Amino acid sequence: MEKKNMGENIGRLNQIDDETIEIYLSDIKSFLKKSKLTVALMTLICALFGIGYSLLLPNEYSSQIMVMPELQPKSNSTLSNLGSLAGLAGINLESLSNGTDAIRPDLYPTVVQSVPFSLHLLTQTVYKENVKVSLESFLSSAKGNPVSVIFSRIFAGDDQNILVSKVHNNGILQLTKEKEIHIQEIQKRVGLIYDKKSGIITVGATMQDPVVAADVAQHTLAYLTAYITGYRTEKARAEVDFLLKQVQSAKKRYEVAELNLSAYRDRNRGLYTNVAKIEEQRLQAEYLLAQDLYNNLSKQLEMARIKIQENTPVFKILEPAKIPLHKSGPNRTLIVMGMVLLGCILGLLLSFIKSYMLSKKKTL
Repeated sequence: MEKKNMGENIGRLNQIDDETIEIYLSDIKSFLKKSKLTVALMTLICALFGIGYSLLLPNEYSSQIMVMPELQPKSNSTLSNLGSLAGLAGINLESLSNGTDAIRPDLYPTVVQSVPFSLHLLTQTVYKENVKVSLESFLSSAKGNPVSVIFSRIFAGDDQNILVSKVHNNGILQLTKEKEIHIQEIQKRVGLIYDKKSGIITVGATMQDPVVAADVAQHTLAYLTAYITGYRTEKARAEVDFLLKQVQSAKKRYEVAELNLSAYRDRNRGLYTNVAKIEEQRLQAEYLLAQDLYNNLSKQLEMARIKIQENTPVFKILEPAKIPLHKSGPNRTLIVMGMVLLGCILGLLLSFIKSYMLSKKKTL
């Protein structure tokens, strides 16, 4: 008996669940029918807005350069090959085999995103319709995103009292508002990707002109190469400048000592006194000392110059910058589809709110 009652209860519950599901489905169908007009209207509005917005967006073009950098300092094979020749000249190349400090390739993107790089890039010339202009002038005349332009004008502050960018004596930069906007634009449009597995570096630039995009990518690689070269050879170049001054001074001292010794010998050819010999020996010792100092400094100068050459990084270009033939953006189809989806969601949301408010009024 109890089993029979349990079976009947379970059957009733299943019947109730089926009826509940049917009620829910019927409610959903009814809601969708009532919402059809609202959803269609919101979808149409959003679609038209998406079409208009996408047509106002300017075309963008991307250009890339792929390079393979020298990850480690050069091997010592070059120095060992020159070892015998340098030994004959009295130059010790062992001091050059210790390597040098280098910027890790994974820090290259940080260099490209820095403010000094952006300021340097703004001064570079690019070709716009076969006319040379600075990148700053090109960015000033370029079309902006219509939405961001409107919001920037609405929420623009009164802090544009700085008319000229300045660099203070302590190295602190003071930028104008326009300069800051251009720097932010460059940081968005210029980038660098380092592939840790292959070691390949990809330098990319996106601009509203295909030729300008290729020019900017080329300028970016040139800056990066110069920056890394300067970093790795800075100490060696300072040493070369110091040794160059010392060599010039030692050369003058050597020439003076040589001239004094020759003049003394010419004046005292027939004298064989001990005083004359002592003076000649003193002048000769001074001459030999000056000669030895000059020769040693000259050798060190050549060593420092070789060190600069050894520390100069090499970038092998795998894929040069090309002027793009096709635009990289914007994807107008995707924008319109996204706005259509947004319109459907907004239409359903408005219909739900409307139905909820009506049901609340009925209950009251």
